[in-house]
Amino acid sequence: MTQHRAFALSALIVTFYCGPLGPIVTNAPQPSTASLQPTSFSSAPGAPQREQLPSTIVPLSYDLALVPDAVNLQFRGQVRIAIQVKTSSSSIVLNADQLVLDKAVLDTTETATGMTLDGKLQRATLTFARAVTNGRHTLSINYHGVIGKSTDGFFAMDYDSQAGKRRTIATNFEPTSERRFMPSWDEPGIKATFCLTVDVPQDRMAVSNMPVASTEMLENGQKRVHFARTPKMSTYLYFLGIGDFERVSTQVDRTQVGVVVNRGDTDKGRYALGEAARLLHYYNDYFGVAYPLPKLDLIVAPGEIGGGAMENWGAIFYSQSLLLFDPARSTEADRQVVFQVVSHEMAHQWFGDLVTMAWWDDLWLNEGFARWMQTKAADDLHPDWKTGLKALEIFESGKRADAKPSSHPVVQPVMDANQAVQAFDAITYQKGAAVINMLEAYVEPNTFREGVRRYMHRYAYRNTVDADFWSEVQAVARKSVLQVEADFTRQTGLPLIRVETETAGGGQTKLVLSEDRFAEDPATIASAPVQRWHIPVTVSTGSVPVTYVLSGRDAVTLSVQGKGPVIVNAGQSAYVRTLYPNSIIEVLKSAISVSQPADQLGLLYDSWALGQSSYAPVTNYLDMARSIPVGADPAVWLQIVSTLVSIERYYPDDDSGLAFRSFARQTLNPLASRLRWDAQANEESNNAVLRDAVLQALGRFGDQAVITEARRRFEIALKDPKGVSPAVRQTAISIVARNADEATLDRLIAIARDTKDPLEKENLFVALAQVADPAGAERVLDVGVGPEAPAGTAPYTLYRVSVEHPDQVWNRALQLGDRPDFPIDPYVKLFLMPAIAGNSSDPKRAIDLQAYANEHIPSSARQRVVGAIADINMNASFRAKRLPEITRWLADKTLR
Repeated sequence: MTQHRAFALSALIVTFYCGPLGPIVTNAPQPSTASLQPTSFSSAPGAPQREQLPSTIVPLSYDLALVPDAVNLQFRGQVRIAIQVKTSSSSIVLNADQLVLDKAVLDTTETATGMTLDGKLQRATLTFARAVTNGRHTLSINYHGVIGKSTDGFFAMDYDSQAGKRRTIATNFEPTSERRFMPSWDEPGIKATFCLTVDVPQDRMAVSNMPVASTEMLENGQKRVHFARTPKMSTYLYFLGIGDFERVSTQVDRTQVGVVVNRGDTDKGRYALGEAARLLHYYNDYFGVAYPLPKLDLIVAPGEIGGGAMENWGAIFYSQSLLLFDPARSTEADRQVVFQVVSHEMAHQWFGDLVTMAWWDDLWLNEGFARWMQTKAADDLHPDWKTGLKALEIFESGKRADAKPSSHPVVQPVMDANQAVQAFDAITYQKGAAVINMLEAYVEPNTFREGVRRYMHRYAYRNTVDADFWSEVQAVARKSVLQVEADFTRQTGLPLIRVETETAGGGQTKLVLSEDRFAEDPATIASAPVQRWHIPVTVSTGSVPVTYVLSGRDAVTLSVQGKGPVIVNAGQSAYVRTLYPNSIIEVLKSAISVSQPADQLGLLYDSWALGQSSYAPVTNYLDMARSIPVGADPAVWLQIVSTLVSIERYYPDDDSGLAFRSFARQTLNPLASRLRWDAQANEESNNAVLRDAVLQALGRFGDQAVITEARRRFEIALKDPKGVSPAVRQTAISIVARNADEATLDRLIAIARDTKDPLEKENLFVALAQVADPAGAERVLDVGVGPEAPAGTAPYTLYRVSVEHPDQVWNRALQLGDRPDFPIDPYVKLFLMPAIAGNSSDPKRAIDLQAYANEHIPSSARQRVVGAIADINMNASFRAKRLPEITRWLADKTLR
């Protein structure tokens, strides 16, 4: 048997070492009192209060010595915290969760007489024999804890490699899991510096926020790694990763940029490295403040981590599929996704890390901005991808969430840890990005960027609320930015612009625009108070578009020039839905084929949502989709393909379902004939993404020629991986998995089990989750949630399979959810069951979900439950009411 180094507290008696603080810390301005205040929400007597630590004591610095035992999944630590006491007290309260505090000493002499832990509040209270006086003190705590298997806090991820089994241990803290790693003041508004010393095996690499300052060799094959001190930062951005790593790097401006991968995977990290280098130079210029740390590492997780990726300052952590690009197997879609996620997390190095929100109320300023910035960067660095056009799908996701009864203001009160986690949703990310996009268009891009630069210079190393940012933009723009922003971030809901026409002459069109609120189920807002927004909206009638700002009070009559079709929200920058009268709709059905791609997408998204929710006939969407030419922009066709798949899921396997699948094949076959299976010379990048979507959809719709060709190419790929291109290989596997019989499923599962490549294994599990046969789905679940599943993927496999088999997976997930050996993050448990249930059309599932929530989900964290119940009701209503409408439309088109 293998012997391991003794795991003893004595190993923690070390000399703390950190490099000099340097100007990055000493010159950092101190935050103003005003900017540290979270957004104000009125609180009636007896109303819930935020679970925030007392402000009487704050940390200045943390010096941590850590000894992890990756084999036995436990660790010991000793942290020395420099604190500033503002109000004398005999107790010190800080955050600690799932830790055992062994000893606490103040100023090397005063040992705590009491140490109590509050599991609910995730706090430790240290009591001393006499009051701790005002001024600066040093608090030292010895403690120990457990390394978990879920992917938040401090955890382990196991994977296969060519050299055998390997284990990575790492951290993932946002929003409130750093307290499971170290006793601390774990709130975003409480910044301090961090210095880390960690003992690791000599054949492993340790990575943290700052560069390694020094390394000393120890006995028994260990080494002690000392990292340089960080600048002032929030606890949730702290990071440690230890694994069998390799690093590739390059120098950009004054920063060393590195990608840290599993040993043997350096070729898969080079694409991300190249793009990160370009992005760092781009962001240095855009923000007007150079990236301040000496290095920036992008680090791979051998599986999936909660949240997908985490913007730790100087040490960004990524799920492997969001960082690695395998030249032999990855697709064009993979390439663009890696860039998008790398650019998103790197944007956070400024928006979130350098300047941090004061409290989770303003999370959207971090996440909405990064979501928007990933599009901005892609459009500037890869204009051929047309990412700004495809970002309309992101904004549509925000609109969908905002139309449900579970919606909430973008700036929302966050009272506790559960609500902080719940804030990471489509309203925060997607609506936030859409509002930022609208405001950038309103003030113009160069003006907006100048506001960003002013904000970065003024608030570097500080905490802010969102008004701090928008005040800077308004000061430059000299427009009422704060009023527009407040309307869209302090109110719940999606504006609906109702359009009417009046007769006019002289080449003019008179439009009457009035504001309403759109809801997925209009009955849910029937008695709601009237809402109004200041909306900057562009109107076009074929001539020069004109932008107006609707004041929200009364209907507005506009006289617009031009004889072309009327398009309200031309360019689709306003965060609204548009409801036209039938007279304009009939014109738009004919004119959509020559409209701009953004407006084609806007008309398609709006007509589909309005049809689903009974504001207009759902068949308006089908008429418009039929009018889109084969040569339209790939982003437009991707929307149509996605919607056809969504409709098909509602249909049963009867004559009506056969009729719809036949219509879907007829709609897509001309496109498939143009795209073919293999890439054409000099084709645009997005054609590759569209090709995969079209072929997979046709395989779903029962196109036997496509299914047969997929099987043929799959067999070729098994014999010679280089016999087909990476994109075709992945498409063929997905189609084969979808239509797999028992024998084929056996082969696919065997391939997934046998591969030693963690990324390839994960991709195969994603394909397997699409299997149509219920018995096959049960087998995929057997392996996909078991010990052979890639690290961190089990909950995601449950969700992916539920897209096709929601009621079957619901029952399986109920069995797994409370098993202690099921690797699921505590917070993912809040979301998983609502996400699975929301794919169902069975009203009984809504009852089941509510019963589950009553027992398992805190009342403060049930927004997704409300949203999922709305999804179930919408699905049931669509099947009962909209499907017959579509079926009649299909019959009518067939008879003509």
